Amino acid sequence: MSEQSLELVVPGIGQVVNLDDYRECALAIDGIRDLETDLRYVKTELSRAIAHAASVQGTKTLELEDGRKVTVGGGTETVYDAEQLEIGLREVGMPEHRIRQIVVETVAYKVNAVEAKRAAAANPVYAGLVEMCRSENEKPATVSIRRP
Repeated sequence: MSEQSLELVVPGIGQVVNLDDYRECALAIDGIRDLETDLRYVKTELSRAIAHAASVQGTKTLELEDGRKVTVGGGTETVYDAEQLEIGLREVGMPEHRIRQIVVETVAYKVNAVEAKRAAAANPVYAGLVEMCRSENEKPATVSIRRP
């Protein structure tokens, strides 16, 4: 924590928080979360109103008086049940090569950290390779607050 300032003004709430008082910090975070919820709701409603105006005008791009453009995106997203489609196509007799063109298999690799550590402990060559392929990414601190 910086020694220069022990207080922080929370934007949107206006609350001045003493950074040395975890209680004040927790209450400020709670207030920020309430504000975030309210802002998300208002943003959604404003976005719906803009989308409606664009629909009425028959365009996805609206222009503001100052020259800025507002572009409406979104809409619907098509989602398939790939496994069910594959089974169904096979059952109705579609050739396998054509099924493979429609339903594409993807593979993702993930390291099992426990097993990597065990292998590293058993063999120094494995340990060097595991260490070479490992990195740490800083994650922001999170705080949970439960309401009564």
